Amino acid sequence: MRDFDLTLLDGWVLGLSIPLFVFLALKVYQAREMPWLLGIRISALLMMIVLLMAPILSVRFQTTRQPIVAVLVDDSESMKMVDGQLSRRDVVHKLLKDPAFTDVQKTARLMRFRFAESLSEFDEPEALQASGQATNIAGALEDLREEMVGQGLGAAILMSDGGQNQGARPERAAADLGVPIWVVGIGDPVPPKDVAVISGVMDLQGYVGRSLSLVVRFRASGYAGLRQRISIHEAGREVASQGVELRDGEQFLTFEIRPERPGRRVYRVEIGPQEDERTLENNAVVVATDVLDGRVRLLILAHEPSADLAYLRRIWSSDENLEVHVVVGEGLEGWPGQVHRALRDVVQYQAVVLLNMPYSELSGDGETRLVSYVQSGGGLLAIGGDSAFEGGYAISELAGILPMRFSRDSTSYVEALCPIAIPEGLRRHPIVRISDDPITDAASWAALPPLLAYHRVSGAVNGATVLAVHETERVQGKPTPLVATMQVGRGKTVAVGFRSFWRHGLMMWGIGKDDLVSQTFWKNMVRWLITPEDVSRVKAITEKPAYRSGEPVNVHAQVTDGLLQPQAGARVVALVSDSLGTREAALRDEGGGRYSAMLGAFSQGDYPYRVQAFSDGVEVGDAMGQFTVDRYSLEYETVRMNAETLGAVAASSGGKFLKQEELGDALRSLAFAPEPVERAYQLRLWGQKWPLFLLIALFAVEWGVRRRIGMV
Repeated sequence: MRDFDLTLLDGWVLGLSIPLFVFLALKVYQAREMPWLLGIRISALLMMIVLLMAPILSVRFQTTRQPIVAVLVDDSESMKMVDGQLSRRDVVHKLLKDPAFTDVQKTARLMRFRFAESLSEFDEPEALQASGQATNIAGALEDLREEMVGQGLGAAILMSDGGQNQGARPERAAADLGVPIWVVGIGDPVPPKDVAVISGVMDLQGYVGRSLSLVVRFRASGYAGLRQRISIHEAGREVASQGVELRDGEQFLTFEIRPERPGRRVYRVEIGPQEDERTLENNAVVVATDVLDGRVRLLILAHEPSADLAYLRRIWSSDENLEVHVVVGEGLEGWPGQVHRALRDVVQYQAVVLLNMPYSELSGDGETRLVSYVQSGGGLLAIGGDSAFEGGYAISELAGILPMRFSRDSTSYVEALCPIAIPEGLRRHPIVRISDDPITDAASWAALPPLLAYHRVSGAVNGATVLAVHETERVQGKPTPLVATMQVGRGKTVAVGFRSFWRHGLMMWGIGKDDLVSQTFWKNMVRWLITPEDVSRVKAITEKPAYRSGEPVNVHAQVTDGLLQPQAGARVVALVSDSLGTREAALRDEGGGRYSAMLGAFSQGDYPYRVQAFSDGVEVGDAMGQFTVDRYSLEYETVRMNAETLGAVAASSGGKFLKQEELGDALRSLAFAPEPVERAYQLRLWGQKWPLFLLIALFAVEWGVRRRIGMV
């Protein structure tokens, strides 16, 4: 059946102009008795008017066509598995050669597709290689829906073992396809009996005496309801265990482990062997972490008892990770000897505090030992006072390692109000940072009462960082430094040029507040001194060192601040390069300085990766690692036919889940009536080149003739 139609744009308006143009042409040429020129002029004018009407010639054909029956065949590696006498691929080959498929083609068009990670068309069963590294049923159904738009899809037949291990849930895609899906399950639906520890994810760095979190992922099949124990061993000794009731599928357990010794700690996570278990090779995994010494030995050398000494001793002794040793002079003879004896064993301490120490009690062998100690990695905190930072400091060996330039004037110690200010660009430094909120920190520092004494030093040395200054006092046009830090060799030093900080505790409590700012400042001070600069603030590891082809790779990272405390709110990204380019994934913040992300699936090979962490737009560190994707496919993780998934696909689409022997009868029951199809074709004259050329030719002929006879 055919139908023709001509559509004109504004035809009635332009049509009214036709008589006018014909009348004018008659007036011009009729008087001269030139009918053929009149014909040319009228033809050109009529063609021009018709083209201005933008004519569209439409032709519609109505016919019928057979609907499409799409056959989708799983071509992933799991189809190589043998159930009984035949592999799953051989079973599919046999099914595809069923004569019932020939009967279907009497009333429908048959199209064959294979799928694994993606969908593609094939002709002969021999084209199926069972080489796909993952199974994405949902993706195959979504691709089929897009390809069949307007093509007349009537039904689909899906042959698969249901080993969905990539992509979204296939039930939704089956419902969206809009046609019934006849699903044929390939393989044995009964799972083999097995238990497996899949992975263990642990904090990548910890401290002696502090709990470390270890998350164990394990899977069981065939032992539902059985009570079993998962244990953690270190060097053959059990350090933790938990009982769990097994159920089919994956489960998680979280352990808290308190390491007793520093160093590299290796833990074995295992679940005991079960009766009739398929294999024991997957019953254990090994995880490792770096443990730092949690107890820091701190030596305080104080010239005399004072309220400041008592305040510092109370703060630092309250920290269970600090072991504080105090040597204090009481005006007794032989006090300098005690100082030098303490400094002879200085290497047993991670940090040394000099509180109001005169240079005379350090000069000679003592200061030489201190300089060597710092350059070798020790931390030194020098706090001024009425007996310290006098002229001797300016010419001593200590002047080469302390971050302030001291005056040779013995009157540099000033007893006057000393309001403290933190330079704006340094408010996030680990020593002066109180919380994760810089606005709150600024207000907290501003609320502190002024101190009663400070040192007029000559400024900071080159390379030093000034963390606190006097609000009004100036030296060489710059604010007088009160707290400065410096890296010296492998060690660190801090100089504090104020006293009477005990008032921060007493006065803040006196007005109904607390001395959190002051306490945090002094605790941060020690942590910063003992934290090596060459220790990475970012550590990263993949959930497993080796993955199967197609298995999603999970990466975990731990980010710490400058004091090696958990860093919250960082922006952490992972970069992995493969044949497609560089993949980038943002890690989500899981709290406690832990971050994680799924990088996706990779083909066989070794893959280096890099994890970068940023805080306030500045990179705080990175970590490098590597994982391996071996030749064994993810398809072998679950070997049974997943009847639950396949049944859900059939039910969601309005189809049916079939046994293999039921396929022939189901195909013969498919009888489709031809469906009407309307096809429309349009020819738009406006915009075509040939009418324009014809119009130009007509006007050119007319103009040439008129010129020849003298009308132009």
